[in-house]
Amino acid sequence: MNQAAVIAEITDILELICREHNLPLALTWVSSNSLKNNKRTLNIVSSACCVNDLGMQGFLNACIGHHLEEGQGVAGKALKSTHHCSFSNVCLLDVADYPFVDDARISGLRAALAIKLMIKEGFYRSNVDYVVEFFLPANLEDLEEKTLMDGISASLRKFCENTRTVTAPGYSVQPVPLFGSLNLNQRSLERNHEDSSEVSFSDWNNFQPVAVSGSSLRHSEQKVGEQNAAVEPVQDVDNQLAAVNGSQPTNGNAKRRKISEVWTAFDKVQENGSVWAICRVCKKRYPGESKKGTSNLHKHMRKCFRDRVRDTGQQPSPFVDRSNLMSSMIGSNCMFNQERSRMDIARMVIKHGYPLNIVEHEFFEIFVSSLQPMFEFYSQDTVEVDVLAVYKEEKEKLSKSLDNLSRLFSLTIDLQSYEDRKVTYCCLTLHFIDDGWELKKKILAFKTLAYNCYTGNLYEVIRIVLREWNIDKNVQFICTKLIPPDEQVVGELKSKLSDEVLPHSGDLFYTSCHAQVLSLLVQDGFGEIRTVLYKIRQSIEYFNATPIQRQNFCEVINRLKVQDSTMISQDVPARWETTFLMLERALELRDVFTHLEQVDDDYTVKLSTEEWEMATVMCECLKVFHKSICNFSTSLDVYFENICLIYKNLHKWEKSEHVYIKSMANRMKVKFDEYWSENSLTFGILAVLDPRYKYDLVEYGYEQIYNSDAELHLWIFRHELKRVYSKYASGSNSLESSALTTADMSSSYNPNSDDKLCGFKQWQKHKYESNTGDSHKSELDQYLQEPSVNLGMDSDVLGWWRANALKFPTLGKMARDFLAIPISAILSKSNFIDEIMKMNPAISGLNPEIVEALVCGQDWLESPKRR
Repeated sequence: MNQAAVIAEITDILELICREHNLPLALTWVSSNSLKNNKRTLNIVSSACCVNDLGMQGFLNACIGHHLEEGQGVAGKALKSTHHCSFSNVCLLDVADYPFVDDARISGLRAALAIKLMIKEGFYRSNVDYVVEFFLPANLEDLEEKTLMDGISASLRKFCENTRTVTAPGYSVQPVPLFGSLNLNQRSLERNHEDSSEVSFSDWNNFQPVAVSGSSLRHSEQKVGEQNAAVEPVQDVDNQLAAVNGSQPTNGNAKRRKISEVWTAFDKVQENGSVWAICRVCKKRYPGESKKGTSNLHKHMRKCFRDRVRDTGQQPSPFVDRSNLMSSMIGSNCMFNQERSRMDIARMVIKHGYPLNIVEHEFFEIFVSSLQPMFEFYSQDTVEVDVLAVYKEEKEKLSKSLDNLSRLFSLTIDLQSYEDRKVTYCCLTLHFIDDGWELKKKILAFKTLAYNCYTGNLYEVIRIVLREWNIDKNVQFICTKLIPPDEQVVGELKSKLSDEVLPHSGDLFYTSCHAQVLSLLVQDGFGEIRTVLYKIRQSIEYFNATPIQRQNFCEVINRLKVQDSTMISQDVPARWETTFLMLERALELRDVFTHLEQVDDDYTVKLSTEEWEMATVMCECLKVFHKSICNFSTSLDVYFENICLIYKNLHKWEKSEHVYIKSMANRMKVKFDEYWSENSLTFGILAVLDPRYKYDLVEYGYEQIYNSDAELHLWIFRHELKRVYSKYASGSNSLESSALTTADMSSSYNPNSDDKLCGFKQWQKHKYESNTGDSHKSELDQYLQEPSVNLGMDSDVLGWWRANALKFPTLGKMARDFLAIPISAILSKSNFIDEIMKMNPAISGLNPEIVEALVCGQDWLESPKRR
């Protein structure tokens, strides 16, 4: 039996059935002669499987390299049965009965139908069995499922009736009984109309024999032979002609002349003394003498193949214009699919940010045509339709995945306005920790809004997105980043979202981006010296107005031997770092400006001595914030250090001798107090849940921030920490928030009492008491009582919790929610939307719906796993 020919025939049938019935996956299993536990085994024939949904590739990879025993799974039961078998939900099977049940559950597979094929070899049965297994689309009703299985069976019967025997080099040219072809066991094709049980395999018993004519069998032999032409050794065509004409073939030991690959598509015959090459597809005749060459035959071979596919809609065995034998074999086992190729191009455009009109590029067409001449090109409009289709498909997958996660999420809202484009982009990103304790982030929406849109419109967009994804009650933490920063918009948005988005836990943690808070503080400082900044900008414009003035300025820099001879640059007001650097550079060039005031009569913009002194003092103050931004880190200890440093300087500036510094410090402290009051509990809990720090980092930070009031605020923090923990411990989803205020502490803590540290001492005593009675302690107490952990260079906090979640189950749930808070996004000074625009330069000017599909699709698409 020619096994390669049979596999090629099965491959074609599976491709046709999957395409006709839109099946996600079809597998081909082959039996092995070796026994395991006195049972035959089944192994995957990877080249004869059809993956119609890329999401199924992982399941196929799991099956490859493993086996099923006879009786295991749907395919194993079909192997030992004369009937075909089906099961409504393979995920309900036991692992012992179906080793791939977990992989099937992950891939979303459900109903399966398996049929054993009867392979006839000559006049006796082959000792090798093939089983084909079809997986149905998920979420079908019982009636739809039965109807689809009937349709698959009917299609399989139809394609079986159309199978033909082969005529190929190496085979007898005389008609022979069915050889190397496949026929279905028709007992496996007729379904028993009795309803099958949801949890048992169904046998389909009624059957009818198949009548297959001899002519159709001979025709089938020819087709399989064509597919196998690249696998079987090619016989000497001249020797064949000699044998047909009655002459003797050449000596087999003589050196054989190389045979062109065109003879896999043409038959060489001799009539009336002339040699002809006859096309096996269209029967067209060409002169076949060796001196005529094969150029015309090559041209016809390619043209005939394309015409055949266009007329029939099916792909015959391709004529591979290559001498490489393996390439020919692969070509004979693959079927071109225009629709699938279109969707692959759409995914390529989405994932790599290619322009939508790439399909209209000249050299792209040349490249694709050289790979697959059958590919039909189309316009950019079709690409847009395909991109939207991929977007909707991936969105449905992600939505189902999120629905299966029973946890709270963190949401970041990035909003950026582009004055030059008169447009505002809004990006909503979800952050969570999956079941494998890996931090994930997914872009939920990328909306194009009107420039300077109202807060009400922005809020409505966010509300619709959260409800569309069904997570409006599962968001625990929200962070906003607005560029340029706008205090009023942030305040209004926070108020509206706090009323609308209330998680089941009752606590909504809300914050602004740390870098933007610093930006607002710095703006208070710039406001005190706005006149100085205005004059500096005017001076820069004056000396950059003409090349001569610029040259004069540089000459003065060199004459005064200023250490840095570079020219001063004007700032970008929307980016405070550039304003600070401009101010710092102007102070370095103070002598240059003063000198030019004296020698250049046209230079009328003059800064007084008092203004220069104000600028110097203010620059020293603002240097604290610039260092904080430059030394950016997502580490919690660095964050607490920055908070402590800012508070320390604010306390110092409040006592400054300069009125403008005091005024600045007062305004800054009001804003920073509000920011810290919103974030202290969140970041305190994050520090406690970090096994490297636990409670120590909070104690240290509070002592630096609150000085003599540290114990009071630590008491409040401990109370809030235990309140949040108690909600997780009780499993409550609707407890009312009971935030403790300073006034509430009067009954339990009195800072004016004789023993001001009574609360801390009691806590400290409880923390370090003997291990007796540990069974009555809460998980939180036991966790805090254990020493801090050194995680080494990796600092894999999530890995530690993955290993200790069973030891601390309640804290594990709490850690899974809180550690999903995107520290890097909160503390980062980077612009997420700018990064998106750089990765997708082709989206500018496109329809907002397409823009969202490209941005979200690029984030959602995962690279296909390859063996």
